[in-house]
Amino acid sequence: MGIRQRINERPGVAMGVVGGIVVVAVGLIVMQVLANRKTVHVGLPDAYYSIDDGQSYFTANSKNVPPFDHQGQQAVRAYVFQCASGKKFVGYLERYTPEAQKLILAGKGSIQTQVFGRELKKPGEKVWFKSGDNAAMVKVTEVKCPDGHAGEPEEIEP
Repeated sequence: MGIRQRINERPGVAMGVVGGIVVVAVGLIVMQVLANRKTVHVGLPDAYYSIDDGQSYFTANSKNVPPFDHQGQQAVRAYVFQCASGKKFVGYLERYTPEAQKLILAGKGSIQTQVFGRELKKPGEKVWFKSGDNAAMVKVTEVKCPDGHAGEPEEIEP
């Protein structure tokens, strides 16, 4: 009596055996994936911030709504870039207007508040530009490698 004949005589048993094999295979795959996974961060990711107009930067949780107090100074969001040479630098800074910050912290900030309540500037510049000024935003967010380094800088994250 061949295997095919036994399967035809007892289809329920055959299906049970195949189902068991599938369950064991899936279980082994899941165990292997779980054993090889890396630690997953729970919560919001970090972002870069600066308290000295972009001369230096630090990481903190992105739940912060800039400007916020950090070690007795006002911290703003810093967008950090890296050139092909490896040099890292702050390309531009971001903060929220006082009105937008209050709404966001109170949980009443809409997408419109988060977009149009922002102000941006280049490090070393005096004027903060509102995010609704498209021409100014293009200039502020156009980042080039400092000191004549060639190539396009790439934004990096913590």
